[in-house]
Amino acid sequence: MKEQRRILAALAAACGMGTLSAQAQSGVQLYGVVDAFAGSSRLSGEASSAGVVGSAGLTTPYWGVSGTEDLGGGLSAEFRLESFFRMDNGKVGRFDGDPMFGRNANVGLNGSFGTVKLGRIPTPWFISMLLFNPLADSETFSPMFLHTYTTPPGAPVGNSVAGDTHWNNSMLYQSPDFGGLRFNAMYAFGEVAGHQGKQNYGGGITYFHGNFGATLAVQRVGVDTPAFAASGANYQTAYLAGASYDFTVVKLFGQFAESDNKFSALSSQRNRTMQVGASIPLGTGTVMAEWARTWQGGNETLQSTRRDTTSLVYDYPFSKRSDIYAAWRFDKVAGLNSGNTFGIGLRHKF
Repeated sequence: MKEQRRILAALAAACGMGTLSAQAQSGVQLYGVVDAFAGSSRLSGEASSAGVVGSAGLTTPYWGVSGTEDLGGGLSAEFRLESFFRMDNGKVGRFDGDPMFGRNANVGLNGSFGTVKLGRIPTPWFISMLLFNPLADSETFSPMFLHTYTTPPGAPVGNSVAGDTHWNNSMLYQSPDFGGLRFNAMYAFGEVAGHQGKQNYGGGITYFHGNFGATLAVQRVGVDTPAFAASGANYQTAYLAGASYDFTVVKLFGQFAESDNKFSALSSQRNRTMQVGASIPLGTGTVMAEWARTWQGGNETLQSTRRDTTSLVYDYPFSKRSDIYAAWRFDKVAGLNSGNTFGIGLRHKF
C-alpha cells in the first residue's frame, strides 16, 4: 500500500489529475521543482562532447500554482497553472517557443463521478510512459523518454511518438479508483472553423494492487509533414503496454510501445520500442538502471534504423525535499558514432 500511495502521489504531481487525495479543503498553493547538473553531454551522431551545466537531469524544472474550492455535496472545483523553465539560462519553457504554462493550464471539477478537466493537459500516453520506467520523465537520462520524444543529430528517422507530452484545447475525463483500477480519456479539439481539425484523442488504463502495477494506453495524433502539407494533417496511432513489480530488494519495470505512421499511399513507417529497468535501494539512496531499444522501419521511401540507450543513476536524498545524483547515459544509433553523457546534479522540491 505504501508503494501504491507513492505512485499515485507521483501521478497527481505529474499531471494534476485530482481525486487522488481528499480535496475537500479550499486553498491556493505555490510549489515546484528545481533541478540542474554539471557534466558532459553527447548524443549519438554528435561530433564531440560538450561540457554543460544542464537543466532537467532527473526532473524538468517547473513552478506552479493550484487551488481548490469545496462546493459541497462531494464536489470541488480546481485550477492548475504550471510553467516549465530552464535552470541553465533562466528561460521559460523546455525549449524556445514552449508556452508559458506548458506543463498545465486547466480548470476542473471533482466528484464521486471522477474528474473532468479543460485546458492544456498531459496526455494519458505520456503519464503511462513515465509511471512505468525508473527514470520517469527525465529529459536527459531516461532512455524511454529520449526514444519517445527526441531525435539524435543526423539520425535518418525521428522520434517514435508524434506530438507533445501535453495537448492544447483538451478535455480530460479521469475515473474514480475502482480497487486500484483507473481509466481516462482525452480529446483535443481542432479549433479550425469549417474544418474538423486534427482531433487528437487518446486514453489509458492503470492498475495498482500491492506491489504490482500495469498500464495500457493508446493515442491518435494529427501529424503535419512538409512533404504532404498540401493534403493537411496525417495521423499516427501509438500504443503502449507497461508493468512493474516491487520485490522490495529491487523494483522491476518493463514497457513495449508501437507507433504506426501513414504519410501517403507510398510512404509508411512503424516504430517499436522495448524498455526494461530496475530501481534498487542502496543504503539511504537508490540505484536506477534503464535500457531501451527502438526499431524504426519504413518502406522503400523511408529509411530504417535502430537506437539503443542505457542509463545508470545513483540518487541520494539529503531530506524529503533535496537530493543529489550522479548519472551516466550511453546512446547509439545504428550507423552513427556513439555518445556518452554524465553529470552530477542537485534537485530540490518546494
